[in-house]
Amino acid sequence: MLQVNNVSHSYGRRSWLSRSGTSPRVLTDISLEIGEGCCLGLLGTSGAGKSTLGKIILGLERPARGQVIFQGHDLYNTDRTTLRKLRRDLQVVFQDCYSAVNPLMTAAQIIGEPLGNYERLSPAEQQHRIGELLEQVGLTAEDGSKHPHQFSGGQLQRVNIARAIALKPRMIVLDESVSSLDMVNQSHILNLLAELQSVHQLSYLFITHDIRAALTLCDRMVVMDQGKIVHEADTGESILESEHPAVRQLAAAVLPEHPSRRIAWDRLDETEQQSADEYSSFGRK
Repeated sequence: MLQVNNVSHSYGRRSWLSRSGTSPRVLTDISLEIGEGCCLGLLGTSGAGKSTLGKIILGLERPARGQVIFQGHDLYNTDRTTLRKLRRDLQVVFQDCYSAVNPLMTAAQIIGEPLGNYERLSPAEQQHRIGELLEQVGLTAEDGSKHPHQFSGGQLQRVNIARAIALKPRMIVLDESVSSLDMVNQSHILNLLAELQSVHQLSYLFITHDIRAALTLCDRMVVMDQGKIVHEADTGESILESEHPAVRQLAAAVLPEHPSRRIAWDRLDETEQQSADEYSSFGRK
């Protein structure tokens, strides 16, 4: 589905009047691949280069060197007609669900925008399709009349997911798409993503700094540090056993080491305990 071949990238240093010199590489010889119906976790701390790589994969940032091959086509060396078709099959869900939408548009308008760009539907057909998409992500057709400020963060992220699947893409880039949500909403969104992946045979690139969320959803994981891939893992056990400092830093962020900083289980109410248990058990599957 996707091949990234020896991608390197850097940003130029901008002086007062002109651009001169180059900054250190943001990415260095990155290679990875994602198969059909698979989810690859791209992990790393802030500044590791994850989001830059995501932009390159989406066709938003031309790499200084290397190739991005999607469905057999080089994204940066193909004709406009082919690129338009490829973009239909490659969608994205961003971290900040509020800045990813137009606050003046209704949910129906937000979801309908890609349909208007690629489909020729009558108003009745489009309304029906939007209602189906809202229901697929756990909302109702009536929610289509609401504006972004009328949704919670978790609900609005569902609207963003509905927009991403509207054109029945082959692959979705999930750029920190659950990191701004609380644990309960994270659990619900991760379950929704897993269900949609199964129903639509989607491929995911799951960009995150949360190793716990990656263990929940991903088939394989790679860890980036300072613009390089420093670890690859096929199972949760292997990544948790890694001794690389970057991996250990991600693992340590899941739970504070000192017991005094942990939330006591008996302080959680029954609903919180159930949600936390479902989240943990799903992540171990």
